[in-house]
This record gives sequence, C-alpha cells and structure tokens, in this order.
Amino acid sequence: MKPCVTIIILNWNGTDDTAECLDSLISLDYPNYKILLVDNASTDGSVELFRQKYPDIELLVNQENLGFAGGNNAGIKRALEEGADYLLLLNNDTTVEPGFLGRMVGTAESDAGIGIVGPKICMYSDPEKIWSAGGRINMFTGKIGNMGEGLPEKDFAGVREVDYVSGCALLIKSEVARRIGPMEERYFLYFEETDWNLRARSAGYRSVVDYDARIFHKAGISTGKVKDSDYYYGPRNLPLFVSVNGRWYHKLIFYPLFFIRYGLSYLVNLLRGRPGRSRYIARGIGDFINKKYGKLEP
Repeated sequence: MKPCVTIIILNWNGTDDTAECLDSLISLDYPNYKILLVDNASTDGSVELFRQKYPDIELLVNQENLGFAGGNNAGIKRALEEGADYLLLLNNDTTVEPGFLGRMVGTAESDAGIGIVGPKICMYSDPEKIWSAGGRINMFTGKIGNMGEGLPEKDFAGVREVDYVSGCALLIKSEVARRIGPMEERYFLYFEETDWNLRARSAGYRSVVDYDARIFHKAGISTGKVKDSDYYYGPRNLPLFVSVNGRWYHKLIFYPLFFIRYGLSYLVNLLRGRPGRSRYIARGIGDFINKKYGKLEP
C-alpha cells in the first residue's frame, strides 16, 4: 500500500478559493490520501458551507485566527495523531494536477535523506509561467524569495535541491515533522516555513522540488490586498529568522543592511504620504527588539 498522506488546507475567510482547491483534489490519482480542512476562525460562513458541501472531509475549527503557523500546526498535530505517513501543507488558493501528489511521494520515497518535497508552482493566471521553482536564501542580505518567478515553466524539469520549499505546497515526512517539531508560531505570518526547512536541514534532511509535479497558485489571495499593516511582519520577522538561523558572520553584515533597508523604506513611505506604512515598519522593528511576537494586535 502507498504511504498515507494527509493534505492539510488552512482556510480563513476564503470560501470560494478553498472550494475550488477542494474540487481540484477530487481528481487526484494517488490512492491513499485524506483531506484535513483547518478553519482559522473564519467569519464569512465558510464552516457551515464546507460542512454541507463536503460532509466527508474532516474539518478542524480553530476558535481564533492562529496565523499560518498556528493554524497549520493544529492540523499537523491532528494528522500525526491519526498516523499519517506524510503531511502536505497546501494553500487554499491553489489548484492541482491529478498526478502531482504521486510524483512528490515517489521522490520522497526514493531517498531517505529527502525530508521535504515541493512541486513546481505555476501562476494560476498564467499557467505557462513559474511562481516558484523553490526558494533561495541569502543570510547575509536577508534576501529570501522564489526562484524562477516569471520564467517559462517548461524550462524546469527533474528534481532539484533548494534552500527551502514554499509553504504554498510542502510535503514533509511525518518522521521529520516529529523530529523537528511544529512550525515556530512566533512568526504568525511569513518566514515560518522557511525556518521549518532549515530546521529539517539541521536535522540532516534535504529539501527538494520535483519539477514534474505541478500546481497552480493564485499568488497573494490568502493574505488579501496590500494593507499598511502588511509592512509590519517583514521588518519584525526577518531579523528574527536571521537571529535564529544565521551564524555570527551572517549577522555582522545582515543587521547594518537591514537597518539601512528599512530605514530608507520608512523615509520613502513617509515622503510619499504613507505614514501608516512607516508607523508599521517602526513598530515591527521595535517589536523585534522588544521580543514581542505573534499576531499583530491593534
């Protein structure tokens, strides 16, 4: 029998996108999987709709918005308790091809040293172009982002080791998840899956992307339109990430560059009449210095 995979989908006020994602999973050709839908205290009637439309899907309802890390951690805990061999974190604003899961499981099973596998992620609005072909990390500059974004998807094939696999679609062996523990909830939003990948690497496992497994991502839907408060999590979480995962020689270069970068961003937004963004940048940096993490409170 093929290994059992629990697909964990986190929903927060995303009824239509989540439903489209669930409908696409119906076509999977992998024979041994279950779906665990985790709701992060939605207020748009999502829970009631999903209970009616998908009565056979397990639904876990959080009483508050726990963020990406906390919401997924609730699903991870449940899936491990139920004996899953693999966990697949899948964004609710994605759709999938029928064979993508079997491809990724096959890649993971082929090498005991592989701990995390991701697919080739194409743009939902332009399926022939890449959204992410894996992640790259520069600990000196703090530049962390997708490889291949905007390039033709046909240029990527085979399996490639990467610095990290995006939390948009991340398959992890349960043995690895148990060994490294849950995602760090101090981040609340952004950098948590990057941190998780590096913890797996520290435990001796590699992260790879199988470019023959493909999904499609409506980039940015789950976080919504850019708000002033979006300028808070970057300047708070990026230095947290580097402080946890970087070496002393990384930090010698990173911190001066960080304060220059966000100092300029603060001034530019102020001069362009966006004082709200500048306030959130300053608050994010201040909260990092004061070790105030988790969800941004009003």
